[in-house]
Parts: sequence; structure tokens; C-alpha cells
Amino acid sequence: MNATLKYLLRKMHLTHIDARERYGIFAGIVGICANLLLFAAKFAVGIWSGAVSMIAEAFNNLSDMGTSIVMLLGFKIAAQPADDRHPFGYGRAEYLTGVLVAVAIIFVGIDLLISAVKALIQPNDIDINEFTFIVLILSIAVKISLTIFYRRIGKKISSTAMFTAATDSLMDCISTGVVIFTMLIYQIFNINADGIAGIFVAAIILYGGWKSLKETSYPLLGDAPSTELITEIKNMILKTPQILGVHDLIIHDYGPNHGFASVHVEMPATLNLLTSHEIIDKLERRLHTEFNLSVIVHIDPIDINNPENAQLIAVAKKILTAIDTRLTLHDFRVVPYKAGRKFLFDIAVPQNFPLTDREIRRRFQILLSDFNPKDRAVIHFDHQYC
Repeated sequence: MNATLKYLLRKMHLTHIDARERYGIFAGIVGICANLLLFAAKFAVGIWSGAVSMIAEAFNNLSDMGTSIVMLLGFKIAAQPADDRHPFGYGRAEYLTGVLVAVAIIFVGIDLLISAVKALIQPNDIDINEFTFIVLILSIAVKISLTIFYRRIGKKISSTAMFTAATDSLMDCISTGVVIFTMLIYQIFNINADGIAGIFVAAIILYGGWKSLKETSYPLLGDAPSTELITEIKNMILKTPQILGVHDLIIHDYGPNHGFASVHVEMPATLNLLTSHEIIDKLERRLHTEFNLSVIVHIDPIDINNPENAQLIAVAKKILTAIDTRLTLHDFRVVPYKAGRKFLFDIAVPQNFPLTDREIRRRFQILLSDFNPKDRAVIHFDHQYC
């Protein structure tokens, strides 16, 4: 079966949103067919043998068929173009699909747990033969193939829904293995552990469902972009010679291939408006090509020809380093203030920083007063989203 799946994957070609829809629908159809066959075989054997764990396995496969249908519909909806009501498209429907699949897994696990407890209290006689083991072993082979299949598609199109389906299939392999072990124990030692096996299978399913629910819900709740992506974007921006610094990078995920971002860059104030616009326009196009993000770049002009200004920036950075090396500043300006000066700037504060804005401001002013008692700091705080 693995060879067949590999061949089918090679026959498909990746072309952005259309390809995601094709891959999703194809994976959904494969999942529906495979799980429907497994349900029919296991249910027939479970009814004939009287094994609760086997019937539980059958209905687990039936729920897998249902989640395959949900996954298929999710990819179909996600591929719809943007409209007036959803100007950013329907890409998040794919994330919602992953959540629905995970919730379905949890409900199946709860139902199987109830059935297994009943079987533990009132165990049934089990009738086992070679055909029972053949069905279970074939089931493991099919589920291993589906696990590999979903993971390959998941990597190809970066789909959390596919990885959730792969996790579910892997959990099925483990639970089926437990059922096989239980039946061997019954056949060899005449010990009926069907109820215990059912509880164990339910626990595995519940664990897999809960883990998948957490992982698939993050994008819907606004998951932070990876450190690697942030670093790559900033490095590309800083490769532009006229850009002196970058800050306030914000990335919004509206689904695969539906990313939007905004960022501030520091550029010399001596550049004229037309030149700056041309530089930023080219940068936005490069970022879109490289990262598939629609990026808006905001310019912060920097006075680089004022030696005194450069010296005062160095003083402010030294003070910040003394407070915490993770703090950075931007948009630095100096204006006269009574007998001294006002330092006006923004401080970028990382997430989960131990000091409040008020404490940072107070510490900075104390250290600035040591440098010059007549100077004052006017600080705006930017709490980083990336």
C-alpha cells in the first residue's frame, strides 16, 4: 500500500492554493475509503467474536472516516477566494478542520472509555480465530500507511490538519496492537482483559485527541511565528544597504498562503522621498516572493549626520543594557528641555518581561540623571508580538 500511496503523491503537482485543495481532497478520499473498509471488517469480527475492544476499534475507524470527511470539506472551504465578508480569504478553515478532527477524537475516546468500563464490570465471552488476527494485522498495516501518507502531505503543504490526522492514525496503530495483545492473552491463558484493553485504548485516543487539539488551536488563537522566520525576515531587510535597523515586526496568519505582516525600518533622513519609496517598494516585493507574505514597511527617519545625536544614542543604549540586555530602542530624538534635553524614543519590550513599563522608565531616568541631572526621558513602550 505504501508504494501505491507514493505513486499517487508523485502524480500530483503543487501549485499554491489549488494544490492545497487537491491534496486535501485527495487525502480525505483516501481516509474515507480506508477507514470505511476497516470499520466494516472490524465491526463484523467484533459482533461475531463478542469482543468489546474490537467493536470499539471499529467505531474508532468510523469516527476516523467522519474526520476525513470534515478534513475534505475544510480544504474545500479554505480554497475559496476572498470576498466582501472575508477579505482575507477562508484559509483559517483548514485550521478549524484540525480542531474539529481533534474534538471528534476526544468524543470517540470518551465513548469508548464508557463502553470499556462496562465491559470490565460485566465481561463478555470472546470467540477468536485466525481471521480476527488477520483483520487486526491488516488494520495496523493500513494505519501505518495512512500515518506516512498524511505526514508526507502535511510536510509538502505545511498542514496542521494533516499532521493531526497522522497522529490519529498512529494512535490507532498503538490501540490495535493493544487489542491484539489482549486477544493473545485470552487465547493462551484464558484471561479476559477485554475491558482493561478497551480502557487503555480509550486513554490512548483521549491523549492523542487532547494533544492534537492543543496543537491545532494555536494558529486560530494567534500563534507566534517561529524564531527562524523572524530572523530570516529581519536578515533580509537588513541586507538592504540604506536600512539601518528594523523593529516592530508583526505577522498575522490568516491560513496557509494567507500571511500579512507589517514592520518598521530605520533609514537615513537625508534620503529623498522618491528614493525611499523605491527602496521600500522593492523590499516589499522581495519579502512577498521569499516568504509569501503581504508586507507593509513603515519608514522611521534617522539623523545620521549629527555627531552629538550619535553620542546620546550610545548613552541611551548603554543605560538600557545596564537595565536588561534584551531591551532595545528606536525612533530616537533629542529636543531642548529647560536647562537640559529631552530624550524621546521607543523601547521594544519582549514578551514575559519581568519589569513593568513604569519600573523600566524609573530605572532609566535614575541612570540618565547620573549622566546628566538636567536631562529627561520620554519613553514609549512597544511590546513585541514576534
